[in-house]
Amino acid sequence: MEDFLFSINAVAPLFILITAGYTARRINFVSDRFLSDASRFVFNFLLPLMLFRNIRGTFHGDFTNAPLIFTAVAGIGIVIILSSCMAPLLIKRRGQCGSMIQGIYRSNFLIYGMPLATGMYGQDAAHSIAMLMGVMIPFYNVAAVVILSVFSETRTTRLSLLHLLRDIARNPLIIGCVTGMLFGIFRIEMPVAISKPVSDLSAAASPLALFLMGGEFKFKSLNNNLWKVFSVTAARLVLVPLVAMLVFIPMGFRTIDLSVLLCIFATPAAVSSYIMAGNMGCDGELSGQIVVLTTVGSSLSIFLFVFVLRSIGVL
Repeated sequence: MEDFLFSINAVAPLFILITAGYTARRINFVSDRFLSDASRFVFNFLLPLMLFRNIRGTFHGDFTNAPLIFTAVAGIGIVIILSSCMAPLLIKRRGQCGSMIQGIYRSNFLIYGMPLATGMYGQDAAHSIAMLMGVMIPFYNVAAVVILSVFSETRTTRLSLLHLLRDIARNPLIIGCVTGMLFGIFRIEMPVAISKPVSDLSAAASPLALFLMGGEFKFKSLNNNLWKVFSVTAARLVLVPLVAMLVFIPMGFRTIDLSVLLCIFATPAAVSSYIMAGNMGCDGELSGQIVVLTTVGSSLSIFLFVFVLRSIGVL
């Protein structure tokens, strides 16, 4: 019951923010123009700032737990490859393929990871989370740029390696990640006059992104995407973590390391995937629907995974 209440308390604030955005748009408290402009502001400024702050505060170039890092990166890499091969066979619209692939592999590790793992193992898990944050978040974002660029519906020129590298180098989220890693590795301190506004602004990124996602959520369009959203949700919350645990447990991962891997493979789709898909020519609306459903469903799925893994004595 304690784990279930933890999951509910983690999901409820996110769902309330989504509901607030949905209600605000339905009563015309905010306009479509506001939602569009605010979405660009979050993507280009607030989310990079949030990534910079989080990585700078936790990443210090520590790669001591190489097996955990390699397993996490390799596991997500396999998920990306398999979903990238399957999605085009099932979906005709390129933009929807990109959104679905991103929804399957990209977890809400930044928002969910630290509180979930530390909720089970306290500060003993914080070190592993911080180490992986500096690896997985840049990896997630580089992979997202490649996938969304390949499947973009707004690109007018043929995609080349040069264009892809340019998109990666110019992506605001990757700039935030890399800058945060450099500041963390070299222990660069910022004066309070700068660090305080950075902290305040970055704290607004996730709440505002969730609010905007709720404002752009349309039940009518959900009907058209129902099987796509449910299939991605089933893959993100059930299939991917189930296969991951069946592989990782025989490999010898237990307790803290297994809890960190669970945070990567079992948490819902990342909020930033909705903003990123919409700004890179893929189906942002579908990404938003995936984030909403995986966020709601994760309260039950995470509880079940934690309960079962604890019951068999590996977590």
